[in-house]
Amino acid sequence: MSAQLVSTFVMFAAGIMVGAIIDCIRYMTSLVPKKSIVSKLAYLIELTAWLMLGAITFYFLFVIKGGEWRAIDPLAQIVGIISYDLFFQPIFRFIGRLFVIIIIKPVFFIIRLVTKLIYGIIHIFVRILTILVTPIIKIYKTSKKRVLLYKVNKYNK
Repeated sequence: MSAQLVSTFVMFAAGIMVGAIIDCIRYMTSLVPKKSIVSKLAYLIELTAWLMLGAITFYFLFVIKGGEWRAIDPLAQIVGIISYDLFFQPIFRFIGRLFVIIIIKPVFFIIRLVTKLIYGIIHIFVRILTILVTPIIKIYKTSKKRVLLYKVNKYNK
């Protein structure tokens, strides 16, 4: 009896997680521009996610009960998905927004800061190199013109 109760609870929790993951995928694909390849393939991305989540759920069931399943297992998962939509969606979305604000945005800020710093250092190095090389280039061009003028004048006499 306890194995049945554990598998029912695991399938219910798996249903909540499946609902959260599918909701996240739908939300992310809705954010991309409509003309992008991701938006055009959103149904394929979601179908692939459903297949992968089904395989992962079966793996959980396999670990818990050796691959045996009863009618209560898919029902518990469906109840988990429905309960996610009814009760847990605001909580998961709040946690997602919190995750983006606390972790994702600072990471992207640091990446942008480091990128701009590296770009600035490279830009300063190129400017210094340009300032140092410009007189040499001008001297070379001037001497090349003088040599050409000398050769032209020599043959025109």
